[in-house]
Amino acid sequence: MIQRQKNKYFGYFSIFFLTLLLIGNFRTYLVLGESDLPSFISGDKVIINRSAYDLTLPFTDQRIFPWRNPNRGDMILCYFKKNENKDFWLKRIIGMPGDTIRIKNNKIFINRKQLKYEILKKETFRDYNQNEFGELIAIESGYGLKHLVTYSETENILSNFGPLVITNGHYFVLGDNRVNSLDSRFLGLVPRQKIFGKYLFRLYRKG
Repeated sequence: MIQRQKNKYFGYFSIFFLTLLLIGNFRTYLVLGESDLPSFISGDKVIINRSAYDLTLPFTDQRIFPWRNPNRGDMILCYFKKNENKDFWLKRIIGMPGDTIRIKNNKIFINRKQLKYEILKKETFRDYNQNEFGELIAIESGYGLKHLVTYSETENILSNFGPLVITNGHYFVLGDNRVNSLDSRFLGLVPRQKIFGKYLFRLYRKG
């Protein structure tokens, strides 16, 4: 009888703890700026899983222990070392530890292999603010990546970068809007300990 009651209370506690863990780690964030167009626009509300990579105490930033590492293509919530005001950033992982990253004529090379670019018609995105786009919108793919990007057709200060060998425990991240994004090209690599969660889905889009 006592053992059965103990099992009953343990079951209740387990359900309560798991519910608290889910509610406390699936958090809403507001996207500000156009650095991730066309994937996100300023004003989007997104859900981030704060325990995607590290078990995190609900409703806090306190991590208990890591249980998996991010993957290429993940949209992550992160800090940059050079970012003094401690704002979170939402960026996409392009380069993994050990990779050699190079950008040449607005195209990304991973370990000397160029990613593929399928150009899309800009008219498809007429509901967006076209002034924030580059001249081209494309599906960028390869190395497990497949997502929308916008970039410049002509060469500019952002057109070339590297080559850079990514050090162990660090990640090279970019915004999907390559003509208007502060990312690893300017702010450096993101250390593993500065990654705080993974994008799950968009909850709300204004208008």
